[in-house]
Amino acid sequence: MNKKAQMEGIGSFIVVFLTLLVGIILFTAIAQESGKATTLDSYSNVTVTLPASDGSIYLTNIRAISDVVINNESVAGIIPASNYTIENNVVNNGALAVRLTLGPDSPWSAIDANITGTTQPLTYIPDSGARSMVPLIAIFFALALVVVALVPTMQNDFVKGMIGR
Repeated sequence: MNKKAQMEGIGSFIVVFLTLLVGIILFTAIAQESGKATTLDSYSNVTVTLPASDGSIYLTNIRAISDVVINNESVAGIIPASNYTIENNVVNNGALAVRLTLGPDSPWSAIDANITGTTQPLTYIPDSGARSMVPLIAIFFALALVVVALVPTMQNDFVKGMIGR
């Protein structure tokens, strides 16, 4: 019996096992974060108090918003877009935010309103080329894990005998 070869086999098994264990944990984290970085969110009926005329408020925890609809809670009507401006990717207290500014002499100042729209979360990747690369990173990482699992297995004499080599 060749004890040295058996020890090398156990050592390679432990290395492969630990590599796969750490790799699967990292793969799970990569897959979860890639979903957050490439998916838009909906902003549904978020209640805010509008600023005074010519004033601004910041919508935090988002970097951009589109398809904005602002409803007046007290009258239950839509506030026309000509009464406000939206600025995306504005820095507020060191973080990205959206600035909503009411126009001068706005009849909608200092009222509660519901804002609805499609938003980009802070973790969103704005560049479309970079967004298309994120799933490829996860795919190639998974392929690397498969290679780590198969290469030592294919070098095993028992497996070689089974496949006729």
